Amino acid sequence: MAKAEQHGSQHEIPDLLHPVPVARLDLVSLERALDFAFASGGAESPLGTCLDRATAEPSTWDPKNFERDVFLGELVRHAFPIFVDGVELAPNQKHLRELLARPPSDGRVVEFRQDILRELTLRSGLRTELEQLYVSLRELDALLGPVDMGEEYAMNRRRVDTLVKARDIIVSMATGFADASSGLGRLASFGTRVRDSEAFARLSSLLDFEGSMASVDVRLRLGQDGTLRSFDIVKVDENAKNPFYDSPGRRLWRRVVRFLRGYRYRDEEVLEELIDHVFAPLRGELVKLFQLKGDIELYLSALGFADLAKKRGLAVSLPDIVDAPPDGSPARRELVGLFNPLLLLEPTSPVPCSLSLDRNDAIVILSGPNSGGKTRLLQTLAMTQMLGQVGLFVPASKARLVRVEGLFVSLIQDARADQREGRLGMELLRIRELFERLRPGGLVMLDELCSGTNPSEGEEIFELVVAALHKLEPQAFVTTHFLDFAARLAASSRPSASARAPAEWGSPRLEFLQVELDDDEEPTYQFVPGVAKTSLAGRIAARLGVTREGLGRLVERSRRMHGLAPRAVAADVRATSNAEEPISSDDDVTPDEAPPESLRSSGSRDARAVGDAR
Repeated sequence: MAKAEQHGSQHEIPDLLHPVPVARLDLVSLERALDFAFASGGAESPLGTCLDRATAEPSTWDPKNFERDVFLGELVRHAFPIFVDGVELAPNQKHLRELLARPPSDGRVVEFRQDILRELTLRSGLRTELEQLYVSLRELDALLGPVDMGEEYAMNRRRVDTLVKARDIIVSMATGFADASSGLGRLASFGTRVRDSEAFARLSSLLDFEGSMASVDVRLRLGQDGTLRSFDIVKVDENAKNPFYDSPGRRLWRRVVRFLRGYRYRDEEVLEELIDHVFAPLRGELVKLFQLKGDIELYLSALGFADLAKKRGLAVSLPDIVDAPPDGSPARRELVGLFNPLLLLEPTSPVPCSLSLDRNDAIVILSGPNSGGKTRLLQTLAMTQMLGQVGLFVPASKARLVRVEGLFVSLIQDARADQREGRLGMELLRIRELFERLRPGGLVMLDELCSGTNPSEGEEIFELVVAALHKLEPQAFVTTHFLDFAARLAASSRPSASARAPAEWGSPRLEFLQVELDDDEEPTYQFVPGVAKTSLAGRIAARLGVTREGLGRLVERSRRMHGLAPRAVAADVRATSNAEEPISSDDDVTPDEAPPESLRSSGSRDARAVGDAR
């Protein structure tokens, strides 16, 4: 059976993720699970994990091409919190990761989601209504979850409480979103339709009778010492208008007849039957609320990300997303106030940067010193594209993106115990993997391409890869430390392809960005056109204490600690040193002493970059 036919019309599903509602859960199986959970508790019920099995979003993106390198799990876990009334509520992490890793292929889905987020941002009252609805859905989950199989009366009490919560959810959907102009209005339509049904009227009557079988007026008489002296019932008004009401005489007669016929059922069993009677017609509607809970989590976590950024003095935005022109002409990409969401976890705020690139089809070569921001920039651009094409806020105050068919991110990874190749072999396998997985028109992020071999061979492979990428027409960003080679490419008006590349591959379109340095040659974590003149290796080595004098002192300290006599070579090392920053001013430093101030301060400074903080 098609999912649209599983339970009524597909358009009746309160789906907040698609302009045309889609059932992403197996509603027939969930309805059976709901029956079991309502009847006996959800100890073995799949209701609590149903979102883990939601149908994947139709997408041209493959998560295995990027989710590890953008640390998608950490992004969802730490940068997308859900807070309601100051209390953090944990969403379904797996479901959120799946939604973020598979941007929809249909651009109308992105616009639909952006409209909802825009309205939630502008109308705080609607956000509050959505938060309270989410809390109620979580409470409904808890009522249907595992319970202590105690007295039968306690079980009926739980079932009644479940129906009360379901009734309140339907009413809040019907009334709380009645004036919504975005897709949130779908909640009001669903709630109103269910609220006005005959099945819901019977549910309301039962709950009204169960909660108010009669009203009793009493008179209390208190003594001078404040104690109760008498208790008199003045008036009793029974809820006679309720369809479930029986007069006292009928109730007595029913008990007599039951006794004479030998029936041994109890009033609690009658209540159980009444509960089942009103629940059965509504379960097909209630089961749709489990998908809705996952939809709401996407929006509340996105709002949580915006709140987290705001607390750090940063702004997020809903990007303009354009398609690459079909005639092959370039499209412009612009990002203002860009920051890395992962750096929101650092004690200091990240330093935002801005990029403006006129050609989406150019391969951008990034150069500059280590700890200048290159690697983090690649991560940031990848996450920005992913979040934007999902339909959420991006980490920039203003953004214009060009839609891509997929994403491939490859950052330098640490060596693994099971790797079969050396560093160059792993680099070549990384390149092969890129061309095995990359779709034409995708977005590519390559960190330190061909850094695992000597410069002459590395440059040849670099140029071959760039020429091959050009044939797939991607949007590509590549970092490199081959500064002389990058400068030669930048100096040529039409960079030629490698001798290994066929002539018909043509000449790739290249743009060059470098890490900006201040007057003291320190990275500003901004990026400007051009090729870096130096990697500042000597300056970084001096800051970290890796100089002739510094290493000489460490050697001498180690020899003294282990009872070896000083060697003449140590004096030669000190005599020939031209370093300005010694490791320590104290020759007798002990292993327990704190690291030099230069080491302690550099970490916090580099961690603020939108770029490479490694």
